[in-house]
Amino acid sequence: MTNALRKVVRFLTVPIHMLAVWLTFLIVLWATRGGAGGVPALCIAIAVAGILWWRSTRLASRRRAIVHGSLMVLALAPVAYVLAPLAPSSLAPLSTDPSAELWSTGPGRAVAVYRYPADAVRARHTALVFVHGGPGAYVRDIDRAFFAGFARAGFDVVLYDQVGAGRSSLLSPEHYTHDNNVKDLAAVLARVNMPTVLVAQSYGATLVTSALANLDVRKLVTHLILTEPGSIPGAAFSLDKSMSKKTTHAPDATLPPSVAVMGKLLAPRAMLAAFLPAGNGLASQEELINNYTPDVQRLLVSNSFCKGDTALLNSFHPGRFNLIANARIKNDAGKAATPDLHDMAAPVMMLLGECSYIPRGRAMEYFGVYSTARAHLIPGVGHIVWGNARGQELTRDAIVRFVDGAPGVLPNEPTQATARLFVENGR
Repeated sequence: MTNALRKVVRFLTVPIHMLAVWLTFLIVLWATRGGAGGVPALCIAIAVAGILWWRSTRLASRRRAIVHGSLMVLALAPVAYVLAPLAPSSLAPLSTDPSAELWSTGPGRAVAVYRYPADAVRARHTALVFVHGGPGAYVRDIDRAFFAGFARAGFDVVLYDQVGAGRSSLLSPEHYTHDNNVKDLAAVLARVNMPTVLVAQSYGATLVTSALANLDVRKLVTHLILTEPGSIPGAAFSLDKSMSKKTTHAPDATLPPSVAVMGKLLAPRAMLAAFLPAGNGLASQEELINNYTPDVQRLLVSNSFCKGDTALLNSFHPGRFNLIANARIKNDAGKAATPDLHDMAAPVMMLLGECSYIPRGRAMEYFGVYSTARAHLIPGVGHIVWGNARGQELTRDAIVRFVDGAPGVLPNEPTQATARLFVENGR
């Protein structure tokens, strides 16, 4: 071996050893499912670091041994950092909300339900059930305030927090699945037991699309409104811009993240706990719920509004967001079957926001699932189409007109025929 080659090997030894320590930690962490909070994985990583240091420096100079040892300790620092809790592992009690009811949807499962009875004079004897997005999220105060208005129009309004978030029950992580969410929705609709206008936002559209493959669910639904729908069940992975990036030209109100917020969002401990096998012992879901503090959640929801229009964002009161449920259910929904619902009797309407951050190609995929009767682009709003007073007026009017069989005020766009051009033009 030449002197030059020896220098290269010596130079690469430490980085390779550091990488070996990190890989050892991750492999053992995965194999042990984060058992004992990841301490066994850390112990084995320390042992590997010690062995590698000893083998490389037993015949080396004292100075080189000290430098190499210091760098191996440095390699262990981020490993030890992963084991440090991000937040308390116990949840603070929820404030009292007399409007919330707990409905059992299955063994050990319960969802928090918010009901607004129809105005007695205008009663339609029809329910309006809202299915929120996420997953792992909850019905926001913004949503409750908006949909409560439909009770004055004669609808019996029902909203609910999906399990694992908001005021609904926490489950063991392996029970956070898309299919279980589908069963919960079916149970809610069965308990409502009325002709139902189903309104679904974001992941909620993914959820109701799977649920409507069940004929018993379909029989209860008279109208379906998809607002800013997320990916269809079983959506194929794609790097195409229309399927993976914001395509609308209108800017959204994404907030610049602070260092503290980015530290919480990108915390390796949180990401590892979310993507290790279900039921891992690295970090509890309670710890990760506490890590998603109000400032983090406001950042995450800020891109759902248009730039310069953040009045409702500023008044938003965050609840319990569950990262574990989000990761598990989102992954599960990507493996679900994509139903063909073109023969569904209930008419379908799609509502889109002008400055949405959701890749438009994802919404356009719903034309391949449903025979969509009507679609509207709501101007001046984003992913939350009721995100300002004008958006609320237009969205409420669009839904009521659609249910009543009256023509819409806004243009019918996009259609299946114009979908590609709609996306290409940044609409």
